[in-house]
Amino acid sequence: MAKGGKEEVVREPLEMEREASLFEDLARTREFKKGWITRMSSRSGPDAASLSVLVSAAQRNISLNKQRKTLTHVRVPITTGTASGTASSAEAPAAFGLHLPQDCAMLQVSPSGDRVLFARVLAGAEAEKTSVIWELCTREGHLLKEFHVPGSCHGAVYPEGYISRGITWSPDEKTVAYVAEVPAKHKTPIWGTDLVCNSDLANDEEKGTKATAGSWTGLGAHEEDWGELFVNKKKAAVYLLDLEDGKVAQVRPQLMKGDTTEESDPYGEMDAVTCGKPSFSADGKMILFTCWPHIQRDWVDEEGNIVAAKKLGLVYCYSRACYLQVAKCEAVWKAREDKESGPVAYYLLTGHSSSHSAVFHPETRKTTAEGVEGVEIYKVLFLSHESAYNTGAHNTCAELCSVEFACDDKGFNVNYHEKGKCEKVISYDSKVVVPTVGTPKKETLDSKAAFQGLYCSEICENAIHKDTLYLSSIHRCAIVVLAINLGTGKVKIITDAEKCHTIIGAGEGRLLVSTSSPGEIPSVLLYDVAKGEFSPVLAPKQDEATKTEVSVKIQQHYDNFDSILLTPTHSGALDTVLLMPHGGPHSAHTCGWVLYYEFLLQLGYTLLLVNYRGSIGFGNDSLLSLPGNVGTNDVSDCMQALDHTLSENENLKKVGVMGGSHGGFLTLHLLGQHSDRFDVGIARNPVTSIAGMVSATDIPEWCYCEALGVGARPRCFGPTAEDLDKMLRASPIYHAKNVKAPTLWLLGKEDKRVRPLAAMDYIACLKSKGLPLKTVMFPKDSHPLSSPQTEFESFINVAWWLKKHLYETG
Repeated sequence: MAKGGKEEVVREPLEMEREASLFEDLARTREFKKGWITRMSSRSGPDAASLSVLVSAAQRNISLNKQRKTLTHVRVPITTGTASGTASSAEAPAAFGLHLPQDCAMLQVSPSGDRVLFARVLAGAEAEKTSVIWELCTREGHLLKEFHVPGSCHGAVYPEGYISRGITWSPDEKTVAYVAEVPAKHKTPIWGTDLVCNSDLANDEEKGTKATAGSWTGLGAHEEDWGELFVNKKKAAVYLLDLEDGKVAQVRPQLMKGDTTEESDPYGEMDAVTCGKPSFSADGKMILFTCWPHIQRDWVDEEGNIVAAKKLGLVYCYSRACYLQVAKCEAVWKAREDKESGPVAYYLLTGHSSSHSAVFHPETRKTTAEGVEGVEIYKVLFLSHESAYNTGAHNTCAELCSVEFACDDKGFNVNYHEKGKCEKVISYDSKVVVPTVGTPKKETLDSKAAFQGLYCSEICENAIHKDTLYLSSIHRCAIVVLAINLGTGKVKIITDAEKCHTIIGAGEGRLLVSTSSPGEIPSVLLYDVAKGEFSPVLAPKQDEATKTEVSVKIQQHYDNFDSILLTPTHSGALDTVLLMPHGGPHSAHTCGWVLYYEFLLQLGYTLLLVNYRGSIGFGNDSLLSLPGNVGTNDVSDCMQALDHTLSENENLKKVGVMGGSHGGFLTLHLLGQHSDRFDVGIARNPVTSIAGMVSATDIPEWCYCEALGVGARPRCFGPTAEDLDKMLRASPIYHAKNVKAPTLWLLGKEDKRVRPLAAMDYIACLKSKGLPLKTVMFPKDSHPLSSPQTEFESFINVAWWLKKHLYETG
């Protein structure tokens, strides 16, 4: 008790100045997000034989709790390169960078490189009036035009991500396509207007529609959003912007109505679709996009009831039905001028329940069909996660597919699709270019070069050269660049399989590739696809004070799974190994630069990153062995990797475990099932009880699939007692009574995926045992815990917790 009878304030963690300074220094590292390559053909002199490379990057600004956005320009002479999967020793060209304002939501360089379009978004009440401000500038930054899009036209624009590609230019540079929120169809009137004095002076047309003193707007009917990371995002559409006069037109999609009528579904959720990821055809006549139905109509029980008649969380979830639609740009503008509200797009059905992220092949061909000359044949490439849709696993091996359709001057050849009750374009049979890989061939199973399948979610539009498509994909413990022959389906890995290489842009027959590895900060390479040569473009200098001295070892284990052992080689190395299972569970650890890896390595901790069976990048059969066995197979694999590591590294005496989401699920399982093996635990937004999660998450189908097995779907009227029993037995809370280690809990109050309430029940169990624990609840963060200040506070607490319980005595 402090003087004056007041309780003494306890401040913790204290004496963490060194760790705080280190984290802040590491957090200044730029991570490259997107790039553009254009030819400086309009210039004279030495610039005429050069490429213009523009790279956008993100850098954490902890003090402002925002991502600082930068743009860097590099002039690259069209000469150098080296024919290997890594950069040459040649120095990168000189670069010039600038800081983008915080209100710049996204930007896109035109195909010619002569113009840049910026999207600015306002905050607060101004955002309701103006949803986006478009600024069209020259290459040199001179403002050409500015367009303000009112909130009545559409809602917030979607930055690049799961649904959106950001901004997509038409080939003639007269139009762009983007994704934005559709205005709500149903609104509540203004209440209380008849109580306002002098209301008789208001215009009749404004009564009940405009708030005045003493009145308010009601909330109206609840409309579901798309869950985690898409809070308040309820329905998106593709829009076209005319860069000549600033006109905006919605690309109105077809709906799959099934047996629903507007009277039985007044809010339109049963037949509504959200649209995104637009792509223009090479001639600029067509716009192609992906649509996600708001309801999974084909998920029905034995009695024909739709088992999940609601929106399910989208982000990271590739098990959802999704389809392609295509429209003629001319028809989109005509519908706007004629004020028609009906659909202008048609379904491009492929025979798959999962078809997304489509792009047009850059080449079209003319032919004669049914006696009509000049018919254009358009080829479309798309990804399909059909395995995810069929099994229920959120992320599985993908397929690369293609489909062709014809169009003449009169329009598409369409017919009626009876099952979906919609009109569709008549197309040729779709072709699977790269199929799902179940298990890699036995004769190459131990080879790191063996192709494990496609694990990607996007196709870079300009990354098609002749008849070869270049993709980034997870390959065991790395992100690699693949060269795919579209004619034969042959796949070749063209980058080092022990580093991470991600395509961030393409153009002029070249790729921009961001690369990194543990201890090596991100840099950018240029790959000449014709020569098969890499050269450095952007190589930031690494501060010696934050350079991590680390040994990287890929450990291959029995049953086709790997682990990555990161060992600090500096003088401050400690005798502790931290076992770190990843989340998902269908994701993977990779050999790239990760802020918190570097932080913990610099503090001296050895990191064991386990890609247990069920991880992506190891063939689909291995991945699908986990659903129905979570809490068993993944736990066993983590222990196998740990035992192997300890047997080969006698200097490691102490063991901790840390993970988030499903990694947190495994952290708690390991602490409960193997309580004598771990000295400390750290859980970030962990799944504690699948039985408790199933009715309080945006992904209830995850609970069924992972606990009950492949193919399990939600039940229309909730889980049975048998279902709940299996879910409980697969959950960490089933073993909570055995936990002995001190635990640190890092939770996001706004987490829609794994609600923190269940964690609080688990924490109460540990409190009843008198175990040391600390809980940090971040009030404005969701599942990733990724805002800069939250990352900072999280890992300062992690460092403090480890030091306190592993190295402080008394």
